[in-house]
Amino acid sequence: MNMDHKNHLKHLLFAISLLAIVVLGTTQPLRADLFSVAFKTYNPSGNTPLVSGPEAAATAANAAFGAANAWNNLHSPWALETNPSWSGLVDSTGAATGLSFAITGTVAPVDFQPWIPTPDPLRSASLNWNSWINGGGGFGAGESTSVSWVLTGLAPNATYDMFVYGQIGDTNRSFDMTIQGKTLNIPTYSNFGSHPLTGVLFASLYTNAGGTISGLGPGLGSGFTAANEANWSGFQTVEVSPTTPEPTSLILLGSGIVGIVGMVRRKLLR
Repeated sequence: MNMDHKNHLKHLLFAISLLAIVVLGTTQPLRADLFSVAFKTYNPSGNTPLVSGPEAAATAANAAFGAANAWNNLHSPWALETNPSWSGLVDSTGAATGLSFAITGTVAPVDFQPWIPTPDPLRSASLNWNSWINGGGGFGAGESTSVSWVLTGLAPNATYDMFVYGQIGDTNRSFDMTIQGKTLNIPTYSNFGSHPLTGVLFASLYTNAGGTISGLGPGLGSGFTAANEANWSGFQTVEVSPTTPEPTSLILLGSGIVGIVGMVRRKLLR
């Protein structure tokens, strides 16, 4: 290979590299959608403060949760509530979004703060179900045995992690959550004694074309006893989709490289 050919080859490699940088610079950026939800109520005897800022257990499970700042403190009345829903949720920066959250079923909102003081405002309040269905719960009979829920307005066809929180309650118990065929047990810990302040991570959940994730909270055991009560304090969800070039960008990159190679080849054949 003579010197001219070497120079042409250098120019070719430089041109391809430059084109790749330009095209990849136009690809979709990594989304960082992060949403945090705490269930709240209006306990006439007193309530925990609103939740904000990063939460340690979720951040330990996925560092992306550490960017949490603004939370959606979703309030329910101090009474049985059927099919509660909330719209206009904000992201971790407090910016308004099209996100909405809805539960199908009858739940009992509770805040244990007046009776079991705790420095954890996230896990003191919860939405409860499957408790004394026939015998009557804190608000009388009527809680659902199981509930379902749907979160809409997320990025479509994307991957999310979700961290689900149980409550600090009057006794140790747990409930199941099922999301996209995966069932995990969510603990509620008694405030009397030591316990880990934690929750459970659902990794790699996929939104559909409409940007939706849904789940089910099936009741565990008889609702005649509080030992089987489900206590859901809230959740966080963050997008973990990888950055990938748009198809049009890949086509542009490939066409540009082919064109450059053809141009240099013609020069070399002269």
